[in-house]
Amino acid sequence: MKSINASKLQQMIIGAYEYLDENKDLVNELNVFPVPDGDTGTNMNMTIKSGLDKVNKTGISSVEEVSKALSQGTLMGARGNSGVILSQLVRGMSKTLKGKDIIEIADIREIFQTANKTAYKAVMQPTEGTILTVSRMMAEKAEDAFDENIEIDDYLIEIIGAGQVALDNTPKQLPVLKEAGVVDSGGQGLIFLLRGALNALNSNIERDIDLSKSADSDDETYTYKISFELSGSDNDLKTLDENLNRICKDYSSDCKDGILKAEFKTDSPQNIIQMILLEGVILNINLENLKPEIENESKKGQKPSKKYGFIAVSRGEGYNAIMESMNIDKIIAGGQTMNPSTEDIFNAIEEIDAENIIVFPNNKNIIMSSKQAAEVSDKNVFVVETRSIPEAFTALLEFDENLDANSNIENMNEVIGDIHIAEVSISIRDTSVNNINIKKDDYIGILDGDIVATDSSIEKTAEKVLIKAIDDEDISLITVYYGEDVEKRKAKDFVKKLERKFKDIDCELVYGGQPVYYYTITLE
Repeated sequence: MKSINASKLQQMIIGAYEYLDENKDLVNELNVFPVPDGDTGTNMNMTIKSGLDKVNKTGISSVEEVSKALSQGTLMGARGNSGVILSQLVRGMSKTLKGKDIIEIADIREIFQTANKTAYKAVMQPTEGTILTVSRMMAEKAEDAFDENIEIDDYLIEIIGAGQVALDNTPKQLPVLKEAGVVDSGGQGLIFLLRGALNALNSNIERDIDLSKSADSDDETYTYKISFELSGSDNDLKTLDENLNRICKDYSSDCKDGILKAEFKTDSPQNIIQMILLEGVILNINLENLKPEIENESKKGQKPSKKYGFIAVSRGEGYNAIMESMNIDKIIAGGQTMNPSTEDIFNAIEEIDAENIIVFPNNKNIIMSSKQAAEVSDKNVFVVETRSIPEAFTALLEFDENLDANSNIENMNEVIGDIHIAEVSISIRDTSVNNINIKKDDYIGILDGDIVATDSSIEKTAEKVLIKAIDDEDISLITVYYGEDVEKRKAKDFVKKLERKFKDIDCELVYGGQPVYYYTITLE
């Protein structure tokens, strides 16, 4: 096998998705923390599914078009940090295949190298022993094993084999993996994807793949009309011009002197705008709603623009009620067990009519998706890197309408850096983390992201964590948010006990209604 055409590449994407889908629960179980929130496999699976859906809905005749559709789909569908990194790996592949009708041996080498570089750039502080390491070792193998005469499938076997070795070595690079007795979950998800793609490449079964335009291209579905001027290289603009002509309705364009002017109809403006952004610099763009009955309120002049708008990810009846009382414009359902996609966050951004939009991810696994959504949007968007919902409450109390956006963001970041978050969950397996032996069905106490205590009692576990935190800090206020699985009476009794134990500290009780974590506690 010396080349891969568009049809075969699409089959490989289907095979990658199906193989990960079969094994996503195994990937979820590899999470270091043994709490019932394993989501790496689910996030990567939903991310690649979004990419596959985009491929299946796009008219394709070249590997360039397949990879670009996959990149657009995974970028907007990315969920969690693992999903965002996966979308960046795919983006690197798409960069490599610009202008390509088929994939040849030399392209394989460049795909792995460019994908790796693109993913590393997307992470502020890359950590070895993760999916990035697996990606890097495969890129190095792609260079070392390159031979113009080698068969593509043999070449991929060597590359993926190097990735498997790198995955097996991740516990040697990250002590927390070794202690928990697992390999990196993101790296394992990537290997499953590549193995599924390789299986599909070697399969003689021809799937019934429709390479024509999607049935969704019926005139009735087109809601928006877009016109734009884009500056870029002649080759990139020509490729974009051809691709938009295939997938958009009533397309007309003029491309000369490094400027592409185009006008067309679509029902997926966010995906098209992202496609345009990848190819050049937008000089101007206009988006018109063709359906008056759903015309944007701001166009009618009924809703004046305001200085600030807020978006927060939340999960729990109590948390949602507090968010509403604090005038959050958009509350996105999500959290530790249900990460929203980049597109979910992007859509919320687009629905807010404000000069400045501030996003609170409220989970470390949603920060990268939030930043990716902010980059895709052409609005003035700021992401405050909150890792829990109570941090957003603290940040909002620091907000001052009269300050400029940068000053507000600086003040919010400073105040959330001064609070500590304690959480109590349950262990789903026997393990050892941070030299703490944890038994299945015992409770786990987490302080600022690290497991620091365990016990067979929820309240005793929480108390152990608080003692640790208070020993090291000058704390004046403890706020206890109790979850959906905790009775109000028990929560009240627990707080009364804290008041007796920590007499010089004010203690408050609030209903959060959050899943997974029995208690989430802020210490200020």
